[in-house]
Amino acid sequence: MDIIESISNKRSVRTYNEQPVSDNTLNELIVLGTKASTGSGMEPWGFVVLNDKEEIDMWSERIKAHLLDNFQDYPYLHQYESWLNNPKFSVFNHAGTLLAIYGNTDSHWYKYDCTLAAGNIMLAAHSKGIGTCWIGFAEYMLNTEEFKNQYNVPSGYELVCPMTMGYMKSGVTLNPPKRKEPIIFNS
Repeated sequence: MDIIESISNKRSVRTYNEQPVSDNTLNELIVLGTKASTGSGMEPWGFVVLNDKEEIDMWSERIKAHLLDNFQDYPYLHQYESWLNNPKFSVFNHAGTLLAIYGNTDSHWYKYDCTLAAGNIMLAAHSKGIGTCWIGFAEYMLNTEEFKNQYNVPSGYELVCPMTMGYMKSGVTLNPPKRKEPIIFNS
């Protein structure tokens, strides 16, 4: 699959089968992520990879509990209350792989650089038949000192992109995304 096809057809995937993403493939995708452009050449990215489904599910339950316990602090999440109360809902879509990208705040550009790295990883994964999804709910737990200490994320690194990864369940077909016409202000 060429890059134009990958960009044109990539969708967020939330339905995964049980086939694990191999360590070699994960490492290849992370290396491709680090080929992204980087402000001032600082390469501020760092990664946490979780491949244990039970561990990922445990973090999902902790995130759901935290959000529900502190729901008043997150009025913009109220539309998801039924999801968070559903015992079958998984923040991480029952994925077998969770990749968290952190940025070193010594770089003013860390958010941009790590987002570019995430984009590279997502497009490269798509080209290999691996689905990905940026998980917004994860920011409430994966950037805590508790999580960062457990997974050896150095101080000075902030979460930029938590993403699930996996091979799509058979029989699931995603149509290319439909988008509004771009707004070009000076036309």
